[in-house]
Amino acid sequence: MMEYQASSIFSYYCYMYGGCREVGYIPICPAGDRSKLLHYGGQSAPNDKQIQDGDLCLFDMGGEYHCYVTDITTTFPANGKFTEVQKTTYEMVLDTVHTVVNRMRPGFTWREARIVCYRALLRNLVEQGLLVGSVDELYDAKLHRIFMPHGIGHFIGGDVHDVGGNASYWCWTDTEAKDIDWYDPDLEWCPLEKNMVLTIEPGCYYNDVLLDPALADPTQGKLMVKSEIDKYRGIGGVRIEEVFIVTPDGCEIISDVPEL
Repeated sequence: MMEYQASSIFSYYCYMYGGCREVGYIPICPAGDRSKLLHYGGQSAPNDKQIQDGDLCLFDMGGEYHCYVTDITTTFPANGKFTEVQKTTYEMVLDTVHTVVNRMRPGFTWREARIVCYRALLRNLVEQGLLVGSVDELYDAKLHRIFMPHGIGHFIGGDVHDVGGNASYWCWTDTEAKDIDWYDPDLEWCPLEKNMVLTIEPGCYYNDVLLDPALADPTQGKLMVKSEIDKYRGIGGVRIEEVFIVTPDGCEIISDVPEL
């Protein structure tokens, strides 16, 4: 099967069984090593790879219904069975999802959420032997950006990346700006409020373009275990994305992404 055939099945299913005439965005359907590429599937990379036995499929898709859209991501093995490194990566990301979701509640800022997310991923990478050192040291060295080079989520509703947050980030001080997550600058200081609807989408990817310079960097390289990292090269990556609504005392997952 081709990646674009998987995309077409999703579009058909949304309309046939959900009444969704449109999808919320071009489906992102990378398989194998291409799953390390963010926002894959557009005009320059049109979901054109043949899915192979042993590939991971990272499918990021969402339907549109009555002008409201959704955005979910799941990652699964094409043949139904994870390899050991695929399974380890999936479980690291799943643990990161659970860690962040359990902290979401009114008043919790997006800045706090992203720090919890990145630190949870770093903790998992240490536990699996890919990194060494304390989580504080790894976070200061920005190694989370090597394995997860994107933000942790976004508002969703009338658009797949809906409006919201605080656009006054240009007013931050130089000290504050040094630790800004520039993937989601408008959300940085946004406190969660009841009935807000957002996504949470941790991921872990093995991209040579990011790994090799980091390994060669004296600050980052000493914290990385190349012999272990090399075992994961070639599988691409894993992302799990859920949609949640903020409740009075926490949050509720309203998407239905199966956990493998």
